[in-house]
Amino acid sequence: MIGKIKKGKHFAGLTKYILEKEEAQLLYTNLAGETPQDFYRQLTATRQLNPEVKSPVSHISISFARSERPDTHQLQQIVKGTMNGMGFDKNLYFAATHDDCDHFHIHIGASRINMDGKCVSDWYDKRRLEKVLRNLESEFNLTPVPYSWEIERAAPNCGQKRRMRREQEEFDSCLRNQKASCSALEKIQDAIEAVIKPSMSITQFLEKLELWGIETQFKVDNDGAIQGISYSIDSIAFQANKLGRNKKACTIKGLLARGIRINLENDSEALALRVINNSENYDEAELNILIEQIKNHPGNLNLSTQAPDKHLRKVPTLKTSGSQRQQYSQNELG
Repeated sequence: MIGKIKKGKHFAGLTKYILEKEEAQLLYTNLAGETPQDFYRQLTATRQLNPEVKSPVSHISISFARSERPDTHQLQQIVKGTMNGMGFDKNLYFAATHDDCDHFHIHIGASRINMDGKCVSDWYDKRRLEKVLRNLESEFNLTPVPYSWEIERAAPNCGQKRRMRREQEEFDSCLRNQKASCSALEKIQDAIEAVIKPSMSITQFLEKLELWGIETQFKVDNDGAIQGISYSIDSIAFQANKLGRNKKACTIKGLLARGIRINLENDSEALALRVINNSENYDEAELNILIEQIKNHPGNLNLSTQAPDKHLRKVPTLKTSGSQRQQYSQNELG
């Protein structure tokens, strides 16, 4: 099971979303009444028990594997187990099933304020939810899901999966000539896995990615400090920290851990060119200044596997155009 948990300020919208969907089926509740209005009024009343809580709404969703659909009794036990495990045993809540996506799932709407006026803590709530669901998977013999912090590759989101499934169905029905294409996220990760080699220079790595259609962009501050990297294909960009993690990490530090080598003396030009997105209209003088800034910035020395031999010298701050800075400041590069 895959779980998500969010906080909010208003019960009305969440109650309507969960209960008024065409496919929604009320599964379990400890509230009185039957209508969304009945539930909304009772949940809203809990605000009076602790007016200091700014976000009293909790929304938990639980998604099952495509092949799984537990019976009603099991689903109710999963809801109760989830709420007890997350500390909501004294709170008002309701749960309903939705079947409008590729996978069957449950939505739970709850007040974070319990009947004693205490607020359920949100400390590490996402990780706590994962642990609760892993225990419930074992209890009900459901398909096990690894913890998020153990997963090394990022997965496509629901929208991307639906697109790929639709394209494959169209191909199978002879409505399109090509099989479903991978998501941009998968294409980038596949390309990185294909080209990366231990002891490869960062320049070689970037050039080989280009042969796979992957563009890279570095974020560098006004003094030349390297702050991160992003990857893009088909005009779709991803922050490095949104791709792999652990042994598959794609951030600059992750690349270094995987054996990529940076020599500021040799690689600064390749990095500088990608700060301005390989533009053919750059000012050569500004490019040379940026190269020197990257090469000599003290903050970059910890990234270099071979620091320059010469003494560091202060260089003037590069003045780039607003459009150039905006181009890479939109990406938090990890």
